Amino acid sequence: MAYVIGRKVIKDTESEFDSVAYGITSPTRRGDVMFEQTFTSFDAAKSNLRNLLLTKQGERVMQPEFGTGLHSLLFEQMDEAEFAKRVEETITQSVSFWLPYIQIEDIEIDMSDEMKDRNMVGLKLLFRVGSTIETQELTFSVRG
Repeated sequence: MAYVIGRKVIKDTESEFDSVAYGITSPTRRGDVMFEQTFTSFDAAKSNLRNLLLTKQGERVMQPEFGTGLHSLLFEQMDEAEFAKRVEETITQSVSFWLPYIQIEDIEIDMSDEMKDRNMVGLKLLFRVGSTIETQELTFSVRG
């Protein structure tokens, strides 16, 4: 099966290109070569999504607008409903601009009292890559 991302066709079927990597994983880990690599479009999209959401705006050299404001949201005073709304808006806006080939299907926010005390939030995202029906899941925590 092939997925069209932008104007480039990416194939996720067994073929002669199985040994060609799409990118590196996030967080970076040691692999066979220098860093662990991704070999499917789903793994690459998941890694790119994690990288985008955990990057603070202004943190990336030469692209100060890259990333999200999730870290700074953790220190703002607001109720849980307003916080959840702001988190969802921040994620969907960033993903639609920087990773338009990813569609966010659902965002679950875990904000227990213990996490609030530590300025943390747990996030679980369900997303699709391109026009596929299959959804992928990404779970992570953001610390302020």
